[in-house]
Amino acid sequence: MDAKDVHPAAEWPLPPPWMWACPECTALYTAMRRVAEEVEAAWAAAEPGLDCDPASSVVGGEIRLARHIATAHAPQVPDADPACAMCRYHGTGRSPALLDLEHRARHLFTPPSTTGLI
Repeated sequence: MDAKDVHPAAEWPLPPPWMWACPECTALYTAMRRVAEEVEAAWAAAEPGLDCDPASSVVGGEIRLARHIATAHAPQVPDADPACAMCRYHGTGRSPALLDLEHRARHLFTPPSTTGLI
């Protein structure tokens, strides 16, 4: 499998320039991607069924970056995506405003196939 075999919904988007201007965004993004690559390599080398990420470090990295963006860069968080079921849910007011911002922040840096999971 190579890059041409990757479904567009699984592709990581290029974060916006303002994220690269923030040292904390850059550090959190770099750490999140490094952990994701290490976990993927461990899965490739492991036996089927082995949990190579027992601490959910990849998801934790995404949450830390989303929380930072939601609290430090709220004006840059994109509007809700009407095509995203999670954006529609958060827009109902049934979840805390911070979780709504965190979810919408994930649209900036996670693949579409995983953005709607949190």
